[in-house]
Amino acid sequence: MRKQISKLIVILLSLFLALSCEKEVPLAPAKPVTIETFPDRLGSQWTYYMVDNLQIIDSSKPEIVIDTVEASISERLTDPDTGEEATIWRYNINNRPAVIRPVFFSKDTVYIYWNWENRSRIGLVFPFEKGDRWRTGGFLSGDETTVTDVITATIPGRLFENVFVLENKTRTTVSTDSRTITLWYVPNLGFIKIHLHEEHAQSVGDTTWTLVSHNFPGFN
Repeated sequence: MRKQISKLIVILLSLFLALSCEKEVPLAPAKPVTIETFPDRLGSQWTYYMVDNLQIIDSSKPEIVIDTVEASISERLTDPDTGEEATIWRYNINNRPAVIRPVFFSKDTVYIYWNWENRSRIGLVFPFEKGDRWRTGGFLSGDETTVTDVITATIPGRLFENVFVLENKTRTTVSTDSRTITLWYVPNLGFIKIHLHEEHAQSVGDTTWTLVSHNFPGFN
């Protein structure tokens, strides 16, 4: 009996180590959605109304920040290492450093990264359709994104059809921190709404961006 238990423990430990060392690479889904529906025109602009209520848990004075986010495709370049074409998406929020998101084009696939420095953290992969899922990272931590639904969505004063809902979750087994990003994406236009929910040891809260204007003809 002891020998059997010892063998089982060895098998479980081997499986755990194998999963911990695994490097998951998101593969581009082979879908009939054309890449032409992804907005990549240099000079494209979006303006979002932002409400941020990330709060310190023990604080007796909750604070809500209301602001405007100006987003734009500001530059087009070529990666000198891989030869891939890329566009730079810039997000400007008053009194804060600009947030930069690189978007890379590899053949007929678009990859959006969460940050410039870490090219292993792919946030979104285009094209996609309902039910697609991809993830980056290993067994202990990483990101997983799922295309959960296709809906008709209303934001103040406007109705959009064929809206893809995507949910990104940060996976971790070594921390109580968690983060979920829900994005509403309209082909040929971009993101009409973004919602972020965060829970940390000392803080918890939500941030919501809602589209208020853009420079895309055909979407009034």
